Amino acid sequence: MLGTPGCDALFPSDHRMENGMVHVSDAPGLGVDFDEKEVARYEYQPGSHPVVRLEDGTMWNY
Repeated sequence: MLGTPGCDALFPSDHRMENGMVHVSDAPGLGVDFDEKEVARYEYQPGSHPVVRLEDGTMWNY
């Protein structure tokens, strides 16, 4: 979750949360890095998202 110590460690940036608002930095690009050493601490756990469409294409409220 954005603004948590874990997220900030994985994706270091100058973005900040204040009063429920995200304040984006002026850094070039997305202004976010990815710390590969930090992510190595986490084990990949495969998962799946619930199906949100039925076979006829209509939305399903899972």
